[in-house]
Formats: sequence, structure tokens, C-alpha cells
Amino acid sequence: MSVIFKRLPSISRGSCRLPARPLSSPSNSPLKRPWLCSRRQLQTNVPPQEKNSDFSSLTWRSIGAFVASGVGLLAYFEYEKRQLEAKKEASKNQAAGKPLVGGPFSLVNHDGQPVTDLAFRGKYMLVYFGYTFCPDVCPEELEKMAKVVDSLREKAGLTEKDIVPIFISCDPKRDSIDAIKQYVREFHPTFVGLIGTHAQIKRCAKAYRLYYSAPPRALDDDDVDYLVDHSIFFYLMDRNGRYIAHFGPTDTAEHVTEKILEEIPPVQK
Repeated sequence: MSVIFKRLPSISRGSCRLPARPLSSPSNSPLKRPWLCSRRQLQTNVPPQEKNSDFSSLTWRSIGAFVASGVGLLAYFEYEKRQLEAKKEASKNQAAGKPLVGGPFSLVNHDGQPVTDLAFRGKYMLVYFGYTFCPDVCPEELEKMAKVVDSLREKAGLTEKDIVPIFISCDPKRDSIDAIKQYVREFHPTFVGLIGTHAQIKRCAKAYRLYYSAPPRALDDDDVDYLVDHSIFFYLMDRNGRYIAHFGPTDTAEHVTEKILEEIPPVQK
């Protein structure tokens, strides 16, 4: 029995081809439609378009990796730069952990002469902020400072050439130059009293991280009955005007003297 095929285009399915359907075939014919398969030949030659596509993809990946590496290195160097700047800033203090206290000031002393912080270079300073109308706290702290100054002279030979106690008034309205001069002399002959305008005192107190608050009446020319709230401690500054330590009401004169002697070497005789 013969089968007649019409020559039609093959339908591509993978690597096999399904031949065209026979035009006629007995319904009870045992002949089945065969699948004519052939092994596909591997193409070893990639078209130029695909090569260019692969090369472009590789190039962009390389560029992306390079840019990412550059950004990472830039971030690292920026971090190291900031760390170095932080170390330089910290090295300005003599010891790690010490706060930035102190700074330049321009005031008037109890003799009416303008002075700046540079006038005390080469000397250690004990600096206290207060006011002459202070009822009890300021006198107690200034008396303690006077005892410390005398103890330093006795134990280490430190004189006014080595350390100077300074009283800075934070009440410029009532504390005149003459009033300050008389006030500091009551505690010790080496005391230096300083005064300035409200703006000058405010800048100085800010540099020393000192809190003080004068009431509105302190700016009223007609009212002289008021109290000034302020921090109660004095500072020890080195020969270059840099902060060393501070002492409060709970520190006795003996304790303060010991701590200062730990920081200041005795005078060689």
C-alpha cells in the first residue's frame, strides 16, 4: 500500500522535523507517522552581533566594579582624614579627656588698667568668678584660695611670680574698680581683681564654661538689690592659659593644694 505525500514545508520543533501529513491513508493502516530526527550541528562561530553584545556587557561590568572600588577608597580616605583631624584637635589639650576650658579675654584690673589673658602667660592661674555683694559663698571660696596660695608658697616655694589668684566679677553694674580693689585685698595681697562690661564678662564666662545668670534688675539703673546666680568653683590654668583642673565647694584647701602640687613642680632653690 502506497502513501502519497504532498511536499509541504516542515514544521521545526527543536532538532526534529515532523513530515507533512499524508494526503490519503487507510483508516485501518498500521502505518504511523514517523518522526524524522536529525542531529543538530553545533555552531562554533558566534555571530558578530553576539560577540559585541558580550564584550559590551563585560566592559560595563568592569567599569561598574572600578567605580564602586573608587567610591569605597574615597570613603575610606575621608574617614581616615576625619580621624586624623579629631586626633589633632584632641592633642591641643595636655591630657585626653580634659574639656576645652579657658580662652582669650580683655578686661580691666583693679588698678584701672586694661589687661588681657596674655598678661598672665608664664604663670599658673587660679581663676574664680563671683561678685562683691555675694553674701557667703564667694567669701568662703576666696578664703580657701588664699589658704591654697599660702600653702603652695610654704610647701613648694611658689610665689606671685609663679601662680596668681584672679577674681573676675560677674556683676559689672555694682562692682566698681575701687570696690573690687578693696574687696580682693581683704583676702590676699596677691589677688588680682578683674572687671568688664556685661558683654565682656559674658564672653569670658562662656570661654570658661561657667554658668552665671544676672536678673533683669541687674540691668536696671534704679535697682541695686539683687543676687547673681553663678557656678561655684575655681580653675587651675597652666602657664599657657590652658585648663588643668577645677575645684568646688567640697574640695578643702588641703586637698586642692595636694592636687595642684601633683600638676606643678616645686620651685628649684
